[in-house]
Formats: sequence, structure tokens, C-alpha cells
Amino acid sequence: MFSTVELVQVFLARLAAQDAPGIARLCAPSVEWEAPDPTGARWSAGPRTRREVESWFLTLFATFDLEQLSARQVVVDGTDAAVIGSARWRVRATGDAVEARFAAVISVHLGEIEQYWHLPDTLAVARAAA
Repeated sequence: MFSTVELVQVFLARLAAQDAPGIARLCAPSVEWEAPDPTGARWSAGPRTRREVESWFLTLFATFDLEQLSARQVVVDGTDAAVIGSARWRVRATGDAVEARFAAVISVHLGEIEQYWHLPDTLAVARAAA
């Protein structure tokens, strides 16, 4: 079972590796979810299954190629963690680059992600995907 710090480290490593199935395996059977669609067009919230989490990340990685991921700060308080960072993505359809800052809030229960909030710079993402 992962501690909160370990789970965040593994999550970031799997994100950098664009490992959608691996990210989904870190999740509880139901994850309280708040994140925009990968193109930044609309927000979705509410519970997600592992399969839905995997699908979200597969769509993200099919739309954008992650070139660089940087976690500027990780704050852990018990079972909650906040990650503040930036990422450089390449839009697969156009080859355009996009730099986007983000914050992610991850809550852990029994070594699994039970809550995930992803707060990216949606304007930068939407402009790049347009």
C-alpha cells in the first residue's frame, strides 16, 4: 500500500511516461473527479471508475504528447496532496507546442486515489487545440 507521498511520486512518474493504464491502477474503484476534458472545452465532475479514468488519460495522450513535466511544489498533509507544476505538450494533430501550468489535488485512502482534481491552464490548452 502506498503512502500519500509515494502515491504522488508514482502518479507523476506514470504521467510522465504517459501510462494511462498504470495511472488507473493507482485509483480506487470510484474516484471523485473534477477535471476538464483533455481539449479544455468543458469541465466534468463526479465519480469516475478506473476504466473512465484510464479513458480520460488515453484521450489526453492521444491528443497531446507530453514533452516535459515539472512539479514545482508538492504539499502533503496527511492523506491529501497538492501538486503545482507545469507541462509542455505537443498537439499531435498540428505539431504546435503548448506550455500549461497546472495544479492537481489528490486525496488518498487505503493507498489509492479516491479524489482527483486537475486544474490546468485551460485557456492555453484550448488555444493550442483549436
